[in-house]
Amino acid sequence: MRHETAQVFVAPNADASAIEPALHARMAALPGLRRVSVGRNLEGSWGAGAYTLDLLAADHAPDFGAAVAGLAHVPGVARVDRVVSVGIGGGLRTPGLREGIWRTLMLRVREHASDANVAALEQALLRMPDYMPGIRNWRLARVTSSSTWTHVWQQEFARVDDLLGEYLMHPFHWGRVDRWFDVECPEWTVAAISHAFCPLGASLLADTTN
Repeated sequence: MRHETAQVFVAPNADASAIEPALHARMAALPGLRRVSVGRNLEGSWGAGAYTLDLLAADHAPDFGAAVAGLAHVPGVARVDRVVSVGIGGGLRTPGLREGIWRTLMLRVREHASDANVAALEQALLRMPDYMPGIRNWRLARVTSSSTWTHVWQQEFARVDDLLGEYLMHPFHWGRVDRWFDVECPEWTVAAISHAFCPLGASLLADTTN
Protein backbone atom coordinates (compact mmCIF):
# COMPACT_ATOMS: atom_id res chain seq x y z
CA MET A 1 0.00 0.00 0.00
CA ARG A 2 1.22 3.50 -0.86
CA HIS A 3 1.54 6.00 1.98
CA GLU A 4 1.60 9.73 1.32
CA THR A 5 1.88 12.37 4.01
CA ALA A 6 1.73 16.14 3.92
CA GLN A 7 1.87 19.17 6.14
CA VAL A 8 -0.91 21.65 5.43
CA PHE A 9 -0.06 25.25 6.29
CA VAL A 10 -2.87 27.75 6.82
CA ALA A 11 -2.98 31.49 6.40
CA PRO A 12 -3.02 33.76 9.46
CA ASN A 13 -6.52 34.30 10.82
CA ALA A 14 -7.94 31.49 8.67
CA ASP A 15 -11.05 29.67 9.87
CA ALA A 16 -9.42 26.40 10.95
CA SER A 17 -12.76 24.77 11.75
CA ALA A 18 -13.80 25.03 8.10
CA ILE A 19 -10.51 23.79 6.65
CA GLU A 20 -10.52 20.25 8.05
CA PRO A 21 -13.81 19.12 6.47
CA ALA A 22 -12.79 20.78 3.20
CA LEU A 23 -9.55 18.76 3.13
CA HIS A 24 -11.50 15.55 3.75
CA ALA A 25 -14.00 16.37 1.04
CA ARG A 26 -11.32 17.12 -1.55
CA MET A 27 -9.47 13.87 -0.90
CA ALA A 28 -12.32 11.43 -0.29
CA ALA A 29 -13.19 10.93 -3.95
CA LEU A 30 -9.66 10.12 -5.17
CA PRO A 31 -9.56 6.84 -7.14
CA GLY A 32 -7.74 4.05 -5.34
CA LEU A 33 -7.78 5.85 -1.99
CA ARG A 34 -8.18 3.46 0.95
CA ARG A 35 -8.05 5.93 3.81
CA VAL A 36 -7.63 9.65 4.43
CA SER A 37 -6.61 11.09 7.79
CA VAL A 38 -6.50 14.77 8.71
CA GLY A 39 -5.18 15.68 12.15
CA ARG A 40 -4.92 19.13 13.72
CA ASN A 41 -1.34 19.47 14.93
CA LEU A 42 -0.99 20.04 18.64
CA GLU A 43 0.89 22.76 20.47
CA GLY A 44 4.58 21.88 20.54
CA SER A 45 4.78 20.92 16.88
CA TRP A 46 7.33 23.01 15.03
CA GLY A 47 8.60 23.42 11.49
CA ALA A 48 5.20 21.99 10.55
CA GLY A 49 1.81 23.07 9.29
CA ALA A 50 -1.50 23.33 11.09
CA TYR A 51 -2.62 19.89 9.90
CA THR A 52 -1.03 16.54 9.14
CA LEU A 53 -2.64 14.86 6.14
CA ASP A 54 -2.11 11.16 5.39
CA LEU A 55 -3.35 9.22 2.39
CA LEU A 56 -3.28 5.43 2.16
CA ALA A 57 -3.79 4.18 -1.38
CA ALA A 58 -3.66 0.99 -3.39
CA ASP A 59 -0.30 0.44 -5.07
CA HIS A 60 -1.94 0.82 -8.50
CA ALA A 61 -3.72 4.07 -7.61
CA PRO A 62 -2.90 7.06 -9.81
CA ASP A 63 -0.53 9.72 -8.55
CA PHE A 64 -2.21 12.15 -6.15
CA GLY A 65 0.31 14.94 -6.63
CA ALA A 66 -1.95 17.29 -8.56
CA ALA A 67 -4.89 16.68 -6.21
CA VAL A 68 -2.83 17.36 -3.10
CA ALA A 69 -1.25 20.45 -4.67
CA GLY A 70 -4.80 21.60 -5.42
CA LEU A 71 -5.48 21.79 -1.69
CA ALA A 72 -3.64 25.11 -1.77
CA HIS A 73 -6.83 26.50 -3.36
CA VAL A 74 -8.95 25.60 -0.33
CA PRO A 75 -9.85 28.90 1.36
CA GLY A 76 -7.45 29.51 4.21
CA VAL A 77 -4.76 27.09 3.04
CA ALA A 78 -1.42 28.78 2.38
CA ARG A 79 0.61 25.83 1.07
CA VAL A 80 0.97 22.06 1.22
CA ASP A 81 4.24 20.16 1.76
CA ARG A 82 3.70 16.60 0.44
CA VAL A 83 5.95 13.55 0.30
CA VAL A 84 5.59 10.01 -1.00
CA SER A 85 7.82 7.50 0.75
CA VAL A 86 8.82 3.84 0.77
CA GLY A 87 9.25 2.12 4.12
CA ILE A 88 12.65 0.68 5.05
CA GLY A 89 11.75 -0.53 8.54
CA GLY A 90 9.01 -0.53 11.12
CA GLY A 91 6.95 -2.53 13.54
CA LEU A 92 3.59 -2.98 15.23
CA ARG A 93 3.10 -3.50 18.95
CA THR A 94 -0.49 -2.34 19.12
CA PRO A 95 -2.13 -2.60 15.68
CA GLY A 96 -5.52 -2.01 17.27
CA LEU A 97 -4.47 1.31 18.79
CA ARG A 98 -7.31 3.83 18.99
CA GLU A 99 -7.55 7.43 20.22
CA GLY A 100 -3.79 7.81 20.30
CA ILE A 101 -1.17 10.26 19.05
CA TRP A 102 0.31 10.35 15.55
CA ARG A 103 3.80 11.81 15.22
CA THR A 104 5.44 12.67 11.89
CA LEU A 105 9.08 13.73 11.66
CA MET A 106 10.21 14.74 8.19
CA LEU A 107 13.94 15.22 7.92
CA ARG A 108 16.53 16.19 5.35
CA VAL A 109 20.02 14.75 5.47
CA ARG A 110 22.91 17.02 4.58
CA GLU A 111 23.79 17.21 0.90
CA HIS A 112 27.27 15.81 1.46
CA ALA A 113 26.44 13.32 4.19
CA SER A 114 28.25 10.03 3.71
CA ASP A 115 26.34 6.85 2.95
CA ALA A 116 27.77 5.38 6.13
CA ASN A 117 26.43 8.21 8.27
CA VAL A 118 22.99 8.04 6.66
CA ALA A 119 22.85 4.29 7.26
CA ALA A 120 23.92 4.78 10.88
CA LEU A 121 21.23 7.45 11.37
CA GLU A 122 18.57 5.10 9.99
CA GLN A 123 19.75 2.28 12.25
CA ALA A 124 19.70 4.54 15.32
CA LEU A 125 16.13 5.65 14.62
CA LEU A 126 14.95 2.08 14.13
CA ARG A 127 16.54 1.03 17.43
CA MET A 128 14.51 3.57 19.42
CA PRO A 129 11.47 1.28 19.94
CA ASP A 130 13.78 -1.31 21.56
CA TYR A 131 14.32 1.14 24.41
CA MET A 132 11.00 3.00 24.41
CA PRO A 133 7.90 0.85 24.96
CA GLY A 134 5.73 3.94 24.59
CA ILE A 135 6.32 3.77 20.82
CA ARG A 136 3.42 1.48 20.00
CA ASN A 137 3.85 1.35 16.20
CA TRP A 138 6.50 2.86 13.93
CA ARG A 139 7.72 3.29 10.36
CA LEU A 140 10.89 4.75 8.85
CA ALA A 141 10.75 5.56 5.16
CA ARG A 142 12.82 7.16 2.43
CA VAL A 143 11.17 9.88 0.37
CA THR A 144 10.72 8.94 -3.29
CA SER A 145 8.86 12.02 -4.55
CA SER A 146 10.40 15.32 -5.54
CA SER A 147 10.92 17.06 -2.19
CA THR A 148 13.42 18.85 0.00
CA TRP A 149 12.89 16.04 2.56
CA THR A 150 14.76 12.74 2.40
CA HIS A 151 13.17 10.65 5.18
CA VAL A 152 9.92 10.31 7.13
CA TRP A 153 9.99 8.86 10.67
CA GLN A 154 6.49 8.14 12.00
CA GLN A 155 5.33 6.77 15.34
CA GLU A 156 2.05 6.05 17.09
CA PHE A 157 1.63 6.56 20.84
CA ALA A 158 -1.20 5.75 23.22
CA ARG A 159 -0.88 9.16 24.90
CA VAL A 160 0.95 12.41 24.29
CA ASP A 161 3.07 12.03 27.45
CA ASP A 162 4.77 9.00 25.88
CA LEU A 163 6.03 11.28 23.09
CA LEU A 164 6.83 14.41 25.09
CA GLY A 165 8.18 12.44 28.05
CA GLU A 166 9.74 9.06 27.35
CA TYR A 167 10.56 9.61 23.67
CA LEU A 168 12.00 13.11 23.73
CA MET A 169 13.73 12.75 27.11
CA HIS A 170 15.03 9.18 26.92
CA PRO A 171 18.80 8.65 27.44
CA PHE A 172 18.99 6.67 24.20
CA HIS A 173 17.55 9.65 22.35
CA TRP A 174 20.11 12.06 23.79
CA GLY A 175 23.03 9.63 23.87
CA ARG A 176 22.63 7.78 20.57
CA VAL A 177 20.24 9.64 18.29
CA ASP A 178 20.69 13.36 18.97
CA ARG A 179 24.28 13.32 17.69
CA TRP A 180 23.03 12.92 14.10
CA PHE A 181 20.94 16.10 14.48
CA ASP A 182 23.47 18.24 16.38
CA VAL A 183 25.56 20.61 14.26
CA GLU A 184 28.25 20.61 16.95
CA CYS A 185 28.78 16.83 16.79
CA PRO A 186 31.19 15.17 14.34
CA GLU A 187 28.37 12.81 13.28
CA TRP A 188 26.06 15.69 12.26
CA THR A 189 23.97 14.36 9.37
CA VAL A 190 20.50 15.97 9.50
CA ALA A 191 20.21 19.49 8.10
CA ALA A 192 16.52 20.23 8.80
CA ILE A 193 13.43 18.70 10.39
CA SER A 194 9.67 19.14 10.62
CA HIS A 195 8.13 17.79 13.85
CA ALA A 196 4.34 17.37 13.99
CA PHE A 197 2.01 15.45 16.26
CA CYS A 198 -1.77 15.25 16.29
CA PRO A 199 -4.66 13.12 17.59
CA LEU A 200 -5.10 9.74 15.93
CA GLY A 201 -8.44 7.97 15.76
CA ALA A 202 -7.14 4.54 14.79
CA SER A 203 -3.74 3.19 13.76
CA LEU A 204 -2.56 4.29 10.33
CA LEU A 205 0.48 2.06 10.37
CA ALA A 206 -1.59 -1.10 10.89
CA ASP A 207 -3.49 -0.18 7.72
CA THR A 208 -0.26 0.65 5.87
CA THR A 209 1.03 -2.90 6.30
CA ASN A 210 -2.20 -4.54 5.05
